[in-house]
Amino acid sequence: MDVHGSRSSDSALAEDIWSLAPPTMLPAYKKSGLLISGVADSDTLSTFCISHVKDVDGMGAASLVVAATGADFLLSDYETLMDDLDRVPSDTSSLVICDLGTDDSTLQEFIKKLAGFASRGCNVTYIDHHYMPAQARRAISKKGIRLVHDARECASMLTYATFRDSLPLDARNIALYGAVTDYMDASPMGRRLMEKTDRHFVLAESMLLSHAIARVDSGSSFRRIVVRELSAMRLPHEIERVPDLALAQLRAEATLANKVKRTGRKDGLLAVVKTTENSTGNVAKLLIGAFDVPLGISYRDKGDGWCEVSLRSTSALRIHLGKSISKIALRLGGNGGGHMKAAGCRVPRSKVQEMLRELAKQIGSSGTSPDRRDEDMP
Repeated sequence: MDVHGSRSSDSALAEDIWSLAPPTMLPAYKKSGLLISGVADSDTLSTFCISHVKDVDGMGAASLVVAATGADFLLSDYETLMDDLDRVPSDTSSLVICDLGTDDSTLQEFIKKLAGFASRGCNVTYIDHHYMPAQARRAISKKGIRLVHDARECASMLTYATFRDSLPLDARNIALYGAVTDYMDASPMGRRLMEKTDRHFVLAESMLLSHAIARVDSGSSFRRIVVRELSAMRLPHEIERVPDLALAQLRAEATLANKVKRTGRKDGLLAVVKTTENSTGNVAKLLIGAFDVPLGISYRDKGDGWCEVSLRSTSALRIHLGKSISKIALRLGGNGGGHMKAAGCRVPRSKVQEMLRELAKQIGSSGTSPDRRDEDMP
């Protein structure tokens, strides 16, 4: 099947994204513009995509844009996004930004850059699922930027919804890879889409992809290869090196779990460790189990005076990690954001301990939800 053509010649088989959304939410989705038709024919548009480099969700979103439009793409991260926007080719007539949230430290510059593209006649679409204040959403939309935002869904799922008319049926697997690895497969769309496929198959492919990506540095050309292969509807187990890298990462994580227990430390309701691992998010998650706490924090010295920090929590924690770390990091001269139970930031190396103290203070004042703790479990 031509991935740049229609999704299916049999309309009875074609996935209709309207069927994925709960009926009670359709009016709201229509009003917000969340469920929109596919972009114009790729033969008449030069499309460029910038998407998050760090995880399956961002890379999956990029692959869906490539599959739907034939776009060229750039994988970026939060701290490099502003510079990467300056690398967009001058002849681009359609720009798609996926899975790259902003905070107060970069929001105005971000909007200004996107508005600049829009003012030159470029169709700009911003697809994201990170926490975004209402005033930020309004400011973006007022500049002629098509905003596709829903914090309940992963970016891959939103991208699939956006370009559904130009994607093959198999593209729904990519949306589900993003949902599973971002812990969002129980979302309204994710749940409905998962019901129409083999859950075990999707879980296995998702885990292969996630562990393989975690095994390589974010600057590796392998990540671009993965995006290209996914856009051609190759399954993760079919992509060269993915199974071997995933197995190597699984072995490393089995050892890492013990290392985290030895080198990490517990401070009240949180546990923290300094790491050299590429996937700081995985390390943060391991801390939760190793020290039986609701919040795990891992950080990595990037060697340029800055530290990359990942935070993961359980449902027992009463604070919104994305909102909290965004404010704390901004006060400390950095930036950050994220979701309810998963977030990240970049702060000066000299401010890491102060950041940890502020988080501990917030958690201490907010506490946890006793009815959601697993104290009765063995």
